[in-house]
Amino acid sequence: MKNNHWLQPDRSLRVSLILISLIGLGVIFIVQRFNYSILFFDSLSGENKFIFNRGIRFLLNDNLVLLLIYALFYDKKYVKFGLAVEGVGFFFLLIPYFILRFSTDIDHMYISFIHRLIINPTLMVLLIPAIYIQRNN
Repeated sequence: MKNNHWLQPDRSLRVSLILISLIGLGVIFIVQRFNYSILFFDSLSGENKFIFNRGIRFLLNDNLVLLLIYALFYDKKYVKFGLAVEGVGFFFLLIPYFILRFSTDIDHMYISFIHRLIINPTLMVLLIPAIYIQRNN
């Protein structure tokens, strides 16, 4: 991005956004067993509650990492790419994870590894060093 000072947010705003995203990620990690479904629905079955809670956590984690990417690099193209990665993760990782979790007899240990990859913002966090390297080359 060109060095137009009027396009750049001030340093305090960027630091605030970084702190908000990091604190948000920490809070979501600490309350990872929180039942988000009670905020929106009176009663859901066990499977639907699991799917809703994990889906909300996936979206919260990934969007907080998108906020972090925005604050670090302040470039819309990186946020758009992050949204594309989030969409791919949702449709090609999260939905198949739910299908595997509830419709197959695969050992729970293997599904646990997939769960950690998907629910924790692993893919999105890996974008930060990738964007940094791409930007400096």
